[in-house]
Amino acid sequence: MKGLYLFNCLLVLACCSVGFSALGHQLSTAYLTLEASPEANQWDGQLQLRFYDLENALGLDGDLDGQLRWNEVLQRQSNINDYVSSHLTIQTDQQRCGMNLSNDLKVDDHFDEGYLVIDFTASCSENIAAKPLGLTYSGLFEQDPNHKVVVNILGFGQEETSALSAVLDKTNQNMQFDPAKSYVAQTFVTYLYQGIVHIFIGIDHILFLLVLMMTCVLYREHGKWYAQHKFTRVFKTAAWIVTAFTAAHSITLTSTALGWISPDSRWVEAGIALSVLLTALNNIWPVVIRLGWITFAFGLLHGMGFASVLTELGLSTQHQVVSILAFNVGVEVGQLAILALILPALFFLRHQPLYQGLLLKGGSVFIGAIALVWTIERL
Repeated sequence: MKGLYLFNCLLVLACCSVGFSALGHQLSTAYLTLEASPEANQWDGQLQLRFYDLENALGLDGDLDGQLRWNEVLQRQSNINDYVSSHLTIQTDQQRCGMNLSNDLKVDDHFDEGYLVIDFTASCSENIAAKPLGLTYSGLFEQDPNHKVVVNILGFGQEETSALSAVLDKTNQNMQFDPAKSYVAQTFVTYLYQGIVHIFIGIDHILFLLVLMMTCVLYREHGKWYAQHKFTRVFKTAAWIVTAFTAAHSITLTSTALGWISPDSRWVEAGIALSVLLTALNNIWPVVIRLGWITFAFGLLHGMGFASVLTELGLSTQHQVVSILAFNVGVEVGQLAILALILPALFFLRHQPLYQGLLLKGGSVFIGAIALVWTIERL
């Protein structure tokens, strides 16, 4: 009867959790490419913006029927151009370059999302090959604070084949590039930060870590859970689980980001949600007590999810390996920061009478309900 009660609770909570987003890793991302034309003293550029983001910012759906049509986009082209011109600035040696936007709009897609492609030229009065490049982007942050623009700069500096990459966000809307400098350290810091940010906005990863840690402060004997007395044992158990998770997702993150494997993102996202659901159910009806190997298996799926975000952000053209390494390290730093908050709190609460009933089982039921909704919606 108790098991049936918990199962019914799971179904009820699943129905109540439909408001949670099914897309655990979908980002609001724009793409900006600049290619130097030193002989013409100008930058040839292309900006790609999601139709979804433009609709939120400008209300392009004229008839308000929930369907954005190409003729509605063309009717608002002047508004789109004004928006881009007012939110994108390119400078050479602190002198603003004149923007000329093409009237020939195009369409592209990234990760099954439609994008509007806007070509432009930025004519500068200074020698763009030898002077610092200044870039300011302020678009779409009011609509989505997590919005990012991935910047790729080609032919910058003394070598025509040189390339730089950067990521601009709400807290970092301005960047300066000097053709005489190396940007390895800046690339590392940029992708380190993005890895940390992704962990903190990746609610499915956080819930997965939480349900794993719930039983780390307990031990099971004769079919019952008991509070673990020594924090050293709790730490060792947690360390083994975290090591297995880290090793697994590092393998698939790197392999996917480098293009060695190409998993279907839909099934990866569904698999991640299912891993949260199964781990939560295992807390309620324990089948696997030693979680290291199962954590490793699920970690392979989570690594592919991390890689989808990194791919969407784009790898640095010149520093691919640095980008992957930094993003991976950022994920670990964010993960350890979360565990540093979760584990001591759970250890402190493990002796409380309500821990096993309310927190362990009740919390696992609630998290399982959310994961069940995600699994259904992502399939």
